[in-house]
Amino acid sequence: MSLSHRWLIVPVVCGVGFAMVFLFLALSPPRSPEEEVDQEALPEETPVSFPIQSEGVRIRGWERGVLRFVLEAQAMELDKGGTLGKCSGGVRILVFEDDGELRATLESHAADVNLLRKNVRLRGNVVVTSSSGDRLETEELFYFSSEKTIQTRSPVRAYFKEHFLESEGFASDVDLTHPEFFRVIRGTFRLESASP
Repeated sequence: MSLSHRWLIVPVVCGVGFAMVFLFLALSPPRSPEEEVDQEALPEETPVSFPIQSEGVRIRGWERGVLRFVLEAQAMELDKGGTLGKCSGGVRILVFEDDGELRATLESHAADVNLLRKNVRLRGNVVVTSSSGDRLETEELFYFSSEKTIQTRSPVRAYFKEHFLESEGFASDVDLTHPEFFRVIRGTFRLESASP
């Protein structure tokens, strides 16, 4: 094969390739405007999928050989990595002291759990009950396991013995001994003076 024939083959192969791509694009079915809108409405990031599903779940959280909490859920879905979970059908978290005594119970209808960080977002009819019987009610609450604290920006109702307080937002340790109310709406309480 002579050198001039080789130079002729390169443009022919490129031309045939270009023609095939052009024909493929020209013969593909046209997209409707609705399909184009749907594609634009899709988020740029793919949402986390939860392919692992379990029922009757009990997870124990340990720190330095000490049981810190137990999470119980009617149903749980885990992401592929096993670090994010969605709980439904009733959720209960038991939080323990260093000596194993129950410190508080957190209950809700549903929860989102970060198993790596051991943080939980409780949703729907959230009730926190301390070991002393104090109680907090709200619709959404964040539990931070490492600090043993809870927090919400949602409206809350707190019941401390015979006292009642309604607030917009709340933060406290999990057993409600150091509460902070962001914006008090109403309530009944009595301030006691410290004796000398």
